[in-house]
Amino acid sequence: MIDIQPELLSRVIADIYEGAYDQGKWPDTIESLCNLFHGSKACLARIGPDLQPDDSITTSFDPKFHQIYVDELADLPNPLVDAVGVVPVGTIYHDHAIAGESLRKSRFWNEWMAPQDMYGGIASKLMISGPSFWMFDVQRGRHQDKFDANDLELLQYLAPHLVRATKISRQFKSMQPLVSAFSHLPFGAIVVDAHMRIIASNVAAEKIMLRPGSLLTQVTGHLVAKNAESMSALHRMIVDACRARDGVIAGTGGDLMIRSGNALRPANLSVSIGPLAGTALDRGPFLQPCAAIFVREINLDVQAGFELQARNLFGFTVREASLAASLASGRSVREAAEDAGIAYSTMRTYLENVFRKTETRQQSQLVALLRSLQPPIQS
Repeated sequence: MIDIQPELLSRVIADIYEGAYDQGKWPDTIESLCNLFHGSKACLARIGPDLQPDDSITTSFDPKFHQIYVDELADLPNPLVDAVGVVPVGTIYHDHAIAGESLRKSRFWNEWMAPQDMYGGIASKLMISGPSFWMFDVQRGRHQDKFDANDLELLQYLAPHLVRATKISRQFKSMQPLVSAFSHLPFGAIVVDAHMRIIASNVAAEKIMLRPGSLLTQVTGHLVAKNAESMSALHRMIVDACRARDGVIAGTGGDLMIRSGNALRPANLSVSIGPLAGTALDRGPFLQPCAAIFVREINLDVQAGFELQARNLFGFTVREASLAASLASGRSVREAAEDAGIAYSTMRTYLENVFRKTETRQQSQLVALLRSLQPPIQS
C-alpha cells in the first residue's frame, strides 16, 4: 500500500486539480509531484510536431536544453518516444524498461537526459491529441535510489487524477482563456457538494436551469436532472468527484450527455464533472468536498438566416434551402416532405440537387457540411 501521509497526498491531488482549473498553477503542481517522488526533475510535456514553449512544464527549467531538444532532437528517432507512442493512456512505465538498451545509446539520452541528471524515470501517458501525446514524467539522478514498486503504485494512484486534470485543463484552455473568471464563463458552471446541494453557479448556468422544461434544473437548492437515468449517472459522478478516503481526494468525476429524446424539448446538455480544488476551498462552504460541473447546450436548431446563407453560398432554390435547413436540424427527407406538403419523390429530386450543388454524395456528409455553417450556440 502507499505509505504517504494522507494530508500530503491530499494536498498534491488538490494541486493537480488547481492546475486543471488555473493554467498558471501547473509549474507549482509539477514541483509538488517532483518533491513527492523525491525526484531530480519532473515534467508535464507534449511530445509531437511543432512544439511550442508552453508545451513543456518542467522543474528546474533550463532554456538551453529545451532549445537543444526542439532544434536538434525532436525530429530524430527516439526509442523512448516510439515506445510510449503506442501504449494506452494511463499506462505507467519505467522509461528504461519500456525503451530497452537502445535508450542509453541514443543522442536523446547522452545529450539531453544524462546531462540533466535524469538517469531513470517513471511516467504516465495522459492524453492523445492528434499526432501528439501528453505525458507526466519524474526522474531520479545518478546518485539516487531507483524507483521501486511503491513508487509505481503511487504513480498508478495519481495517474487517473492527472489524466482527468489534463482533460479538464484542455477544455478550459479552448473554451475560455481566463478560466479563473468563474462568473464570466460563456458556459454553465455549477459547484455542488456530495449531496448535490448547489453552492454556487454562474449566470450561464442559471439561464439553463431556469429555462422552462430544462433538462437540468434546481429543486429546493439541489441540482436535478429531468430523467431518472441521467439523474442516477449525474449523482454517481458527483459523489465520485467529492469522494475522499482518509482525508485524501480520491474521485475523478466524469462526462455525461443529458439527452432530451424529443425534438420539441430543449437542447441536449453536455456535462463535465470534476473535483473542485483551489483557493476557493480555503473559505466558507468550500471547506467541504465539492464538485465543479460545466454545462454546454448541444442544440440542433438552425439559426435565423440559415436558409438565406445557404442560398447565397450554394445557389439553392427556396425549396432546396428549406430542405437543407430541415436536414441540418435533424429531420429526415421524408419528414421534410411531410412538413412541406409535397411528395417524397419530389423532395428526393431536391435532395439530388442539393448533393450536386454542395459537391457531397452522402447525407451524413451533407449534414456535417450544413452544420458547419452554424455559428456557435451561446448559452
